[in-house]
Amino acid sequence: MNDSSTERAVLEARGLTRTFREGDLNVEVLRGIDLTISAGERMAIVGASGAGKSSLLSLLAGLDQPSDGEVWLAGQRFSALGERQRGLLRNRHLGFVYQAHHLLPEFSALINVAMPLIIRRVERRQAEDEARILLERVGLGHRLDH
Repeated sequence: MNDSSTERAVLEARGLTRTFREGDLNVEVLRGIDLTISAGERMAIVGASGAGKSSLLSLLAGLDQPSDGEVWLAGQRFSALGERQRGLLRNRHLGFVYQAHHLLPEFSALINVAMPLIIRRVERRQAEDEARILLERVGLGHRLDH
């Protein structure tokens, strides 16, 4: 990762391919995906059901291994890291909002948003303050006092 465009990349996929085996059949759901996301960028992945959106997200998050290609997060190649290291890297540098939202229903919206910071062992009051700022930024802060 020496050229200037990759130095700014927070998340990068190179030649990403994912193939699943079903009986005697190989089902290729992703083929040759190249993707670069820089600091501060946001991205939406949209497509028909079964198009490979969840498979791509799982690969980008290091939750699944590609059949071919590689994923880099914050300058580190996921395949070179152990599970614990991948988890720590995800917690510090990556966030996903899935269409099925995956919120923990027993917690408030504030705590759901603060959870990654709490897991990172940020003091709870600071985590909640940062979560409140994020919720306000997306127009949900006004609902926190009700």
